[in-house]
Amino acid sequence: VAGNILQWSAVNFAKGGAVMKDIAGQLVKAGPALATASHVVFTIGGNDLGVASSLMQVILSNDVSGVSQKAKDLKARLIATYNLIKGAARPNTKIFVVPYVDFISVGNKLPNEAGCHKIIEILNDVLKEASQAAGLDFIESVKTAFRGHEMFSADPFVDSLFSSSNAAHPNAKGYAKIGELVAAHLSGNQ
Repeated sequence: VAGNILQWSAVNFAKGGAVMKDIAGQLVKAGPALATASHVVFTIGGNDLGVASSLMQVILSNDVSGVSQKAKDLKARLIATYNLIKGAARPNTKIFVVPYVDFISVGNKLPNEAGCHKIIEILNDVLKEASQAAGLDFIESVKTAFRGHEMFSADPFVDSLFSSSNAAHPNAKGYAKIGELVAAHLSGNQ
């Protein structure tokens, strides 16, 4: 989406359901593109945390501390994964980490809603800390991309936690909004 907005040649190597252990294989497939890439943009970690199931753990059991610790425990693996990505790219390639959008509803439409917001915040804090440790740029603006369009809003940019096929993932409008923010960030970091 960001590539189209910027009219840059872009290739998407994302794989639904990918976790950090899958990155090495994705980098092999991306090898020829990485050899000439000026920018690399990615997000990883949410599936390792199990965002949808972790949020359900908070909603049903109010286990904010357990899920928070699980998110914090990802940091060392994130740094290693970020360094793996960095090592696969050319030295002058600009690499950007995309955080997770806080898509949780507002107005107490979910039990323990405040705890759910806290989990997304903690996950993003860990991603940011790991990106800083690896020397990568973090696209902060994406965190609030769905403000006013959260889950269960009149015009949501994300599918419900209870969706059978795309739980807790952006819909087309959500991906468009994220792409818009990524494009704006990239255009300022050429």
